[in-house]
Amino acid sequence: MEKTVLYLHGFSSSSTAAKARYLSDRLGGISGARFLAPDFNPERTDFEYLTVTGMIDRLRQFSIDHDVHEPLIVASSLGCLVALHYTKRFSGATRLLFLAPVLSFGALSFRSEALSRWKESGTTRVFHYKFIEELPLRYDFYLDGLRFSEAVPPPVQIDILHGRNDETIPVTRSREYVRKFPDLVTLTELDSDHMLHNQLHVVWDRLLSSL
Repeated sequence: MEKTVLYLHGFSSSSTAAKARYLSDRLGGISGARFLAPDFNPERTDFEYLTVTGMIDRLRQFSIDHDVHEPLIVASSLGCLVALHYTKRFSGATRLLFLAPVLSFGALSFRSEALSRWKESGTTRVFHYKFIEELPLRYDFYLDGLRFSEAVPPPVQIDILHGRNDETIPVTRSREYVRKFPDLVTLTELDSDHMLHNQLHVVWDRLLSSL
């Protein structure tokens, strides 16, 4: 039976980012496995309306369209929050491999002054790594995110890879999650930052061992 690896990219990233390309290239040589990666904002105009709820809904439709059953989900950053709630709601995933995960929306830091300006204007500008430019993002992203403020229990076994030098999502967040759910969550701390680009071989090895 064919095994599906479903990769979920992070915030202001895409399905063709470095980690996705790396894993796709290597998985292409594995018989009986397929690699799928939905894009949560395929066009510039999509990003303005991005919300976590919208990402979960888009993932659900993608899974239906591609006949995805019992995948191994590999997710990065904000994609981990999507994977966590998607799996809790719809089940089906056999295992979750999280890379520098956002485990709750509350883990994201927003300065009060910046939030006030964002709320007042209705949008803020965010650099998007796929389109290589700043794009507008509506305040709805923040309001919707508040629905996911608390970390939920793991619905299946979760393996976390997290860089000790991550300044975007501190590794302490993953440590706290492991302490809460030690029977279902494992954490490997790596000598890396949020991107984990110097540890992609470790990501690949962990993926292979999870298939």
